[in-house]
Formats: sequence, C-alpha cells, structure tokens
Amino acid sequence: MGPESIIEFGGFAILLALVFIETGLLIGILIPGGETLLFTAGLLSGTEVLNVPLPLLMITLTLASIAGDLTGYTIGMKTRRHLFNREDSFIFKRSYLERAKAFYRKHGPVAIILGRFFPIIRTVNPLMNGAIDQPYMRFFSLTAIGCTLYVNSILLIGFYLGKTFPFLKSYLEVILLGIVLLFVLPLLIRIRKEKKNKEG
Repeated sequence: MGPESIIEFGGFAILLALVFIETGLLIGILIPGGETLLFTAGLLSGTEVLNVPLPLLMITLTLASIAGDLTGYTIGMKTRRHLFNREDSFIFKRSYLERAKAFYRKHGPVAIILGRFFPIIRTVNPLMNGAIDQPYMRFFSLTAIGCTLYVNSILLIGFYLGKTFPFLKSYLEVILLGIVLLFVLPLLIRIRKEKKNKEG
C-alpha cells in the first residue's frame, strides 16, 4: 500500500483528529505544526490525492479546530485552581501560560483570533481563557472567527498550489517525509534540550 492509498484510506479522519487534538488535548505544546498539517491537506486535495471536496474539507477542519479550542477552554476552566500553581513538566511549562497571558494583555480579546496563527499560543490560548473565566459565548464567537480564518487561509494556499502545480503529486513520498520531519524534529530538539537542562 503506497502513500496515496494510505491517505485515501484514512487521511481525512486522521486530519480531523490531528486538528482537534492540537488544542483539544494540548498536543500542539509538544509538536507544533498545525499550519503545516493544514497546508499539506490543501496541497493533497489540490493534487487530488486526498479525494475530499474542498468545501467539505474547509467546513469539517474548521469545526474540528473550533471543537479543539472549546475542549481546551473546558480543561482550563476545570483546572484553573491548579493551573497557575503547577510545577513545570515536560508537557506543560508556566512560561507558556505567561506568554499567552502577555499576548492577551497586549492585544485584548482580538488575541483569541490572532493567537490562532502562532504556535504554542494557539494551543495555550483556549486553556488560559478557560482558566481566567473568559465568558463562554465571547470566547466561542472569537475563536470561531479565528479558526475559520486560520484554517481556510492556509488550506486554500495549499489547495491552489496543488492545482497550479499538479506534478507535485509525483513527489508525494518526499513531501510526506518532510512533513514527518517537521513534526518530529521540534519534539527531538525539545527532548535534547530537556536532557541538557537536567544534566546541567
């Protein structure tokens, strides 16, 4: 089974799951790269490797993104008593929360929209907004706008690139390898950095 068959078989479900868990299960803290994932989804759709109509791809990935943010918000709301006092761990560090707070103070409510375009902040923003009791409907409306703009802008860039350069389909193996490296390298770098900190 080649890469094209694998993508056609389970690619759509995998894409939806990954977009959701980036913020819903905070996996984006460990492995940033949501924009790479969306760009690739658009590219594969444009080259017809991923046989899903573009409108359906746009709607479902946007909904998965919103669902992930709302789940992250709920986690923040449920754990707010412990969140700001917990010790650093491999997965979560207070500096991430402080970075999101500073970003929110600088840009106000619009930070919920803008934060979607920045790694780490994208993942921590829903958590922080839940922890500080941001009104649910305000968060929902702003994150819905942010998710729609973020998901569809990157998706469309990838799609039209795939449509314009259909020969990219011939380099699918190389593209997939590059995607894997973009996802795995940040995690490996972080593991190495953590190891050095412990040794030092």
